Amino acid sequence: MKPVIIALTLILLVNCYSIAQKDPNTENINVFTGGLFMSKGKWEVKLYNNLYTQIEPQLNSTDRRSSFNTSFLQFTLGSNHNVNYGFDFLYKSNIINDVASSTPFKVFHFMHENIRNNIMGEEFDTHFRHGLTHFGPRIRTKPFKNKRFTFQQAVYIPTGNLDEGWIVNSDLFYEHVIDSRYMIFGNIGAWYPLSGEIFPYARVFAGTLLAKRFGPFIMLNLPYEMGAGTKLFITRKIELEFMYTYWLPIESIVDNKIPTSINFGLRITNFNNF
Repeated sequence: MKPVIIALTLILLVNCYSIAQKDPNTENINVFTGGLFMSKGKWEVKLYNNLYTQIEPQLNSTDRRSSFNTSFLQFTLGSNHNVNYGFDFLYKSNIINDVASSTPFKVFHFMHENIRNNIMGEEFDTHFRHGLTHFGPRIRTKPFKNKRFTFQQAVYIPTGNLDEGWIVNSDLFYEHVIDSRYMIFGNIGAWYPLSGEIFPYARVFAGTLLAKRFGPFIMLNLPYEMGAGTKLFITRKIELEFMYTYWLPIESIVDNKIPTSINFGLRITNFNNF
């Protein structure tokens, strides 16, 4: 919890400073939304990693950590119609039942094996799995006359790796720029594995772009997750993104686990983002 509070405080201070230093000629920004709608001839390529990790307290043994990373490689193309076309690849790497003191970044070792552990005479297995699990099409469209809304629909076809099945993902995005400098962005949606339980979410982001290079933001995923992050533009067409989130200890959602997530990505476009 402390890292999130510190991050939110820093972002608040930076935003207060930016108000005092505001440039009246600042261009409109549209860099925080994952549902950015593009016109004909524009495209983006995005590699995004969502690393979810949780510590599972044990009553009579050492605590355990399980980590699950999903890497999204996404291609999106604009058109002269009211539709953007995309295609995604999903690569997953999981570690289940590791020791709690281990780093979650071990998921990037990309191992496929079981390892026997012996901690102070206690034996248990840690399971490592990885592989390309899904691919599939995605579309974005403007369903209403109000241009602030974008709808996105994706269907992910399983490859057979990691016993993953079909997934349907739906999102409705909303974006609003305030005073040509601040942006509120939200989306409601559902991640729906056809062989599992539906996972609904409702996220709200608020951020600003400083010095046309640095975009801090905060995030709430109602009612159980909060976080902070930033977008860093290497150029107007190359963007890095980082976000850390903390899951609130709501027993009905997380049980007795202690989950967090670390998100980072790279986005490249053929158009200027600010």
